[in-house]
Amino acid sequence: MNNPLPVGRLAEHLESLSRECAWLAIVAATTVIAAANFFFPAIGFAPLYMPVICGACWALGAREGYFLAIVAAFLTAVPALHAPPNLSLALLAVRVAPFLSIAAIVTSFRRSYGRELFHAHRDRMTGTLNKEVFHRRCAQAIEGARHTRRTLLLVLLDLDDFKTANDRAGHVAGDEILRAFAKGVSAIMRREDLIGRIGGDEFALLVRVPTIAEGQGIARDLHARLSAVLATSPHPVTCSMGALLIPPDTPRTISELIHAADQTMYRAKRGGKNAVEIDKAGEPGIAAIAPIAAQRWEGCA
Repeated sequence: MNNPLPVGRLAEHLESLSRECAWLAIVAATTVIAAANFFFPAIGFAPLYMPVICGACWALGAREGYFLAIVAAFLTAVPALHAPPNLSLALLAVRVAPFLSIAAIVTSFRRSYGRELFHAHRDRMTGTLNKEVFHRRCAQAIEGARHTRRTLLLVLLDLDDFKTANDRAGHVAGDEILRAFAKGVSAIMRREDLIGRIGGDEFALLVRVPTIAEGQGIARDLHARLSAVLATSPHPVTCSMGALLIPPDTPRTISELIHAADQTMYRAKRGGKNAVEIDKAGEPGIAAIAPIAAQRWEGCA
């Protein structure tokens, strides 16, 4: 999500950091503040721990944020450790309370932000990615695949005769079909794969495959497994699938690739529905030229 506000951009930056980088930055900042507070106690650097605690809660989680709050409270009390024990304990308690309060507030806000962000990225009916987010993440994945020299499989699915089932059994039945299909698709896809609803009864998938040849078998197996999901839905329908294999050096935009996959899918519908057509980006007609035995594709829940 591209957020124009400085706070939003900061949140996105923190989320983009790996846990290792976040820990390194937090430990480094804590060390610098602790050293400054120890050598110059009269200046009072303790408030500088607050943004570090906020960063820990946001980037690492509640447990890490609370842990850092306690550590920061102890470090601010170090200069007074020579005082009587009762006074030292009182000072430590005074320091711990505000730091823990800040950690609790930021953690609560982080959870609320996460929930809102999740819903902003999801289709409300099916829980899959919405069209805008799918396109954006798909473009990022394709760009990343160019650098890592990976092959991708872009799939567009359209539920055959969905409108007929919807008209015959009512909109509630149509909603049940969409939810059941989305749930079944999510159960067989891997965590790194992308699943999006890009139209009324149209879905899109982006799957990483080993090679072009293996990708053809994976596409056929994927269609068979998705058809099995639809067969067990409350109101069984079939699906037409267009699969576009994308080599890492494909010089096309995401809009062009989705359009090509869409055309492949409509070719499957014109051929009689409940079928899969497979193309290679820039070279249509793979399925007709080189049919191969379906290869098992191992997804994961």
